[in-house]
Amino acid sequence: MEDHEENEAGREKGRSAPEEDGMRLAKQVGKDVEKMKRAEKEKQDVLSSWLSLGTIGLLFITPVVIGAFAGRWLDQHLAGYAIHWTITGILLGVILGAVSVYNHIRRNL
Repeated sequence: MEDHEENEAGREKGRSAPEEDGMRLAKQVGKDVEKMKRAEKEKQDVLSSWLSLGTIGLLFITPVVIGAFAGRWLDQHLAGYAIHWTITGILLGVILGAVSVYNHIRRNL
């Protein structure tokens, strides 16, 4: 019913029915294009957020794992040490990982 009233109003302004339909179509297409642009932008934001989280995780965990393996290797090859180098390697890895994450966040955010 409202469409019929809009068509009547458009005809009163001197526009024909096809012109009114064309204008409504153009408005609808414009709205759809804006929705698509917003959706594409949000998609990129979500993807970049996940990639950033993955990068931060790798920056933190890699030094910890390397420190643990290096400490374990030292404990096995040096006499008199049971777990001292492993704990030291893990702690150094945590410190190095935290510094790496801090520097990454400071540079990229």
